[in-house]
Amino acid sequence: MNRLRAFAAAGAITFAAITSACSTPPNSYGSASGYVPGDSMNPACADGFRPREGRACSY
Repeated sequence: MNRLRAFAAAGAITFAAITSACSTPPNSYGSASGYVPGDSMNPACADGFRPREGRACSY
């Protein structure tokens, strides 16, 4: 009986952890990862500039 209780408790804790992780509200950046589409850490890519042919932004 103790085994069954331990198994049920572990299952409940696992379920609660998964539910909590999937329902965490977004952070101040707008998403859980902080990724904002179109935003760049590189100042050369500021104001929406994007080079063609998959090249990186450069000065």
